[in-house]
Amino acid sequence: MKKRSYLLVLVMILPFAWVSAQQLRNITVPRAKYLYEYREIYLAKMRDSLNSDLYKIHADKNMMEDLVKSVYNRTLRYNVYKYRLYNRLDTLSLLDFTIKDLENSSYFKSKVPEWSDSSLVEYITFRIELNLIKKYFSEFNLEEFRQTDIYKKLLAKITEDSLSSVEFDIILEKIQKVGFDPLHFYYKPKSKQEQLKADEFDINKFNFNEMIEFSEKYSNYLDSAELKYKVNKEIIVAILRKETNLGRVELKYNPFEVLLGQALYSITNPATQIAERTNNLKRISRLQESAANSLYHMIKYCMKNSLDPQELKSNLVGALGHPQFMPFNLHLAIDGNNDGITDLSSIEDSIFSISNFLLFNGWNEYIELNPDNKERIVKQILKYNSNDSYADSVFKIAYELKKRNSK
Repeated sequence: MKKRSYLLVLVMILPFAWVSAQQLRNITVPRAKYLYEYREIYLAKMRDSLNSDLYKIHADKNMMEDLVKSVYNRTLRYNVYKYRLYNRLDTLSLLDFTIKDLENSSYFKSKVPEWSDSSLVEYITFRIELNLIKKYFSEFNLEEFRQTDIYKKLLAKITEDSLSSVEFDIILEKIQKVGFDPLHFYYKPKSKQEQLKADEFDINKFNFNEMIEFSEKYSNYLDSAELKYKVNKEIIVAILRKETNLGRVELKYNPFEVLLGQALYSITNPATQIAERTNNLKRISRLQESAANSLYHMIKYCMKNSLDPQELKSNLVGALGHPQFMPFNLHLAIDGNNDGITDLSSIEDSIFSISNFLLFNGWNEYIELNPDNKERIVKQILKYNSNDSYADSVFKIAYELKKRNSK
């Protein structure tokens, strides 16, 4: 009788226990998400509060060390909370390093005379945070990376593509460092304006004799690519001139280190005015998503071609080879010299790869290179690089090169 009673009670309790377990699961599973959202909300409030505090600082350009200390002390609590450095931060060491870092920065010294007080404070705030993540997060730790959402998303993609998760980890195990140069390139105050200004050029300063010699040297490949892909050979040469000075620019960075730094870290500068910072957040989100996507394609590229990730070279934002392909465009690279290897450090492969890229993105007919067709041609070049001044300069270089080749 007692046994039956126990069974009856158990039958009655089990459904309630199951429902309670499900309810508990529904509470605990999203907990991490809620904590993440809370942190982001709290960080946003800290940034807004810091903003008004930082703009109270009197920026004496003759007392730079005191100015750096003042900014550092105001931002310390924010940076400790953002990067969870409660027991790791060596305050004095990092402060001294930042002071010396700015003293030795030719960029900083060149800008100080022309910057306003607010611009000066903004850059120092940015540089303090950049130096902090360089100091504490420059070594790549695969175990820590496995805990990130980025790793989990990359692993899901690898699995979806029926690739080996073991090989996936083997590639990542070879990475030793995280690079932070893209953060300086993309996130420093007024970086977007500086990038646009850097792309301005004076066509009279270009050495067209070099481009003519280059065109003659690789004429067979340029003519073949023009015939096959219908892309003007002068456009191909102009792009190579803009990207890596016809292959002469040395690529010094490792794309994995570059992309990891960009995907994992961002600097939402508290000294930036709130309206501008809100716009920057969208840009930062886009850049991080693009970096994570590029990282996936780099891993896939290494797995497919049995490449050592430490041997690869890129520019400071992860673009590869003479034509500066971002990794998510590697599927458009072509073996132009038919040696069985697709290598973007080869001029021949680069010529065909640029042509294939433009064809893939809509350049499906030969367009006579003249001012009447400039708008059509520029529209196509923007598929290669979305910067208006870049596309405009490629057209001008190509048009001038064609005129000189015709003489």
